Amino acid sequence: MQLVLYVRSLLTRCRARLIDRLVLFLAQPVKQYSLVDTADLHTLTTVLRHGDVVLASGKTRAAALVRRFTGSCWAHAAMYVGPLEEGPDPRCIVEADIAEGVRAVPLTEFRGQRVLVLRPTGLEAEDRHRLAQWVLTRIGNRYDLAHAWALAKTVLRVPLPFPVPPVSETATRFICSSLLAQAFVLVGYPIAPAHVRVRDSSAPDLRYVTPRDFEGASGFEEIGRT
Repeated sequence: MQLVLYVRSLLTRCRARLIDRLVLFLAQPVKQYSLVDTADLHTLTTVLRHGDVVLASGKTRAAALVRRFTGSCWAHAAMYVGPLEEGPDPRCIVEADIAEGVRAVPLTEFRGQRVLVLRPTGLEAEDRHRLAQWVLTRIGNRYDLAHAWALAKTVLRVPLPFPVPPVSETATRFICSSLLAQAFVLVGYPIAPAHVRVRDSSAPDLRYVTPRDFEGASGFEEIGRT
């Protein structure tokens, strides 16, 4: 019995180490990533408002996989929450990062990437502030690698041995798109996944939302891009 427990513990530790190494590998920048000529990102700060969605092309191995899987130039989704500190480059964006989990970053985090800013047109300022506050309370939560893997297999139409993990209001792990999708559904602004067919459902299934779904969602207007 002790031997069985030891083997199980050893396998669990080995699996955890492999996952950690995979995450670090995916989080690394693509060596041949070609920087896009962009305007100064700080010009966007004059038009950004709480609750605006920031889509980015990304420049990591993980981003390259997302672009390939979804057939979109957008690999990442984040939200503008307003400056969280003083200074010329304050943290003002909340995102779910594959290595760091849910965190706040400055706008310059997206330097060298294609960026598209979208604004929900049907929300009042109060609701947009609620969006920002909700994602802020999720800072420190972990990235949901299992969800990301299951979603990738779904997008690729690969048979799944297990269902895509659920996304709920009490979730403590997120991928970038599920973080934002959950926030928007809480203010009555659901984002519908366009890349998979959801059976017999009158409401969008948040488990299948990807960054590109925000660009195609109704009720959003383009505010700026680089």
